[in-house]
Amino acid sequence: MKTSILVVLSFVFGYSYSQNSVLIQKDSVILHSQIFSLSPISKKVDKVNGLVFGLGHIENKNIEYQTINGINIEANPAPAAGAFYAFICLMHLDEKIRNNKINGIVKTTDEDFKIKSVRYAPDLQLNGLNISSGCFFTMTSMNGLNISAGNKFNNFNGLSITVLGTIADHQNGLSLGIYNANNDLTGSTIGIYNLSYQLSGLHLGVFNQTRINRGLQIGILNKSNSKGFQLGLWNINNKRSMPFLNW
Repeated sequence: MKTSILVVLSFVFGYSYSQNSVLIQKDSVILHSQIFSLSPISKKVDKVNGLVFGLGHIENKNIEYQTINGINIEANPAPAAGAFYAFICLMHLDEKIRNNKINGIVKTTDEDFKIKSVRYAPDLQLNGLNISSGCFFTMTSMNGLNISAGNKFNNFNGLSITVLGTIADHQNGLSLGIYNANNDLTGSTIGIYNLSYQLSGLHLGVFNQTRINRGLQIGILNKSNSKGFQLGLWNINNKRSMPFLNW
């Protein structure tokens, strides 16, 4: 009897040890969480519950998913070039609106409207507050408050206050910036140029453009490739062009 028990215990512990050995060999590193981290986050850290501070995040192919629950603060040197580009665009904005023939303004197909290069792995998940002088260098999904020069997200839920603007695949909530673009908007964007593939919320700006309008556009010039409510000096949809009000 004692011999049988020893054999069973030896088998169980031996099996467990072999499983752990395979896991460590497969992943190369043992991932753990912590309450503070510098950014870019180490490949050995999969979750930070607290504060992250540094130069920003880059794509980390060593792991598929990293999570920040708390505050992310970045002193990112990237926005200088973006700010210069935005300044040049603002100088020529009136010309673009008058001519309406600049690449990126005239849009006719689905692909013209959709945000390109949206990837979901590897991914950074941020729940909380982001304060940054730049933008993310890896694809990020965020729930919370974003204050930055400009950002591109997979999914964004919350409030985004930026200088340059917010770009997202799916967006719920409110974003403020010069240029706001998304594939699916169920919230609101306030800016100089607002672009959505599908609008189920509100565009408020100088020039608003959408492929599918199921919400409301308010601006100087509103364009939609479908029907939908528009309020502005000039409103264009697939049925008609009218001043002040269109549907």
